[in-house]
Amino acid sequence: MVRAAADPGDGLPRKVLVVDDEPDLVELARILLGYYGMSVCVAHGGVKALEMLAGDPDIDALFSDVMMPGMNGLELADATHLRYPHIHILLTSGYTAPELAGPYSRRYAYIPKPYRIEDVIARLRR
Repeated sequence: MVRAAADPGDGLPRKVLVVDDEPDLVELARILLGYYGMSVCVAHGGVKALEMLAGDPDIDALFSDVMMPGMNGLELADATHLRYPHIHILLTSGYTAPELAGPYSRRYAYIPKPYRIEDVIARLRR
């Protein structure tokens, strides 16, 4: 069963970019967020995510893993916030909270792995 498209009145983003280097986790998040009516696009790393953000002005939320090779999720979040301050950012990790991960310019909404989709939806809701 597929729900109707996300309604801006319900506080959920319409289009979410999911970023993770684990293909199975990206696919699971894509399916689950899609069930809640959001359009979902995926990237398997930070550099690709920034390319996608530059090419798609409809993306209004970023849901990213923190621990990724190359550009990590905190670096991606900082770059996203700097270039696209309107985009809602939610980070996730199975390792450590972002506050403990180093000297980054901002603190972002965070949910630990493993997560429940209901908790992700609550954190994406504005």
